[in-house]
Amino acid sequence: MEKPVWTDSVQEIARHPLEHLDYFMEWGTEAWQHLMSHALENFLGTNLKGQHVLEIGSRYGRMACLFALLGGKVIGLDLNKASLSVAQREAKKWNVTERTAFVQGGKDLSILKDNSFDVVFSKSVLVLVPGLGHFLEEVNAKLKPGGKIVFLENAKGPWFVHLLRTFRHREWDYTKARYFTSEEIRVVSAIFDGVTVRKHSFPPVVLMLGHKRS
Repeated sequence: MEKPVWTDSVQEIARHPLEHLDYFMEWGTEAWQHLMSHALENFLGTNLKGQHVLEIGSRYGRMACLFALLGGKVIGLDLNKASLSVAQREAKKWNVTERTAFVQGGKDLSILKDNSFDVVFSKSVLVLVPGLGHFLEEVNAKLKPGGKIVFLENAKGPWFVHLLRTFRHREWDYTKARYFTSEEIRVVSAIFDGVTVRKHSFPPVVLMLGHKRS
């Protein structure tokens, strides 16, 4: 269960944000949090000072604020204009408005300069992107040389898990969703360098880490 942020002072949480990953990730079981912790501790690092971060699908801005609290300068993209307003309030709450910018967009990355970002992050976004390979080529272009990707996505899992999802998330359009299988992972691995994959079986979640293609 998500820990309400008001149980501790905002200032105290801001000093130790990684201890409150359940809040900043907004939703998801401990499996999602465990994989994100691995990405931060073993790949990105916990000090992002001076790094430029792009979050695709920033939703209510909590992960963008987490990256900003870790020192990063963050652009959060989201298609939902109402979500961006919530994200801006979230940034004000954590006193990171100067290190965050929330922009409506996501399908077309041409509004962003190439070779601009040290990190591109997305969580449960790529499953809904049509033309995955082309989109990821765009992502690769936006990364600086040596830039990193962190993708957390829903994996397909066995048939009964898919059935449970259809009941739990009836508002989702399953005709458009792309649950990650070995095929989608191969697409990611073909576009980025040194891709490593970690998986969780139940719920089915996959973490992909890699670098800009040389």
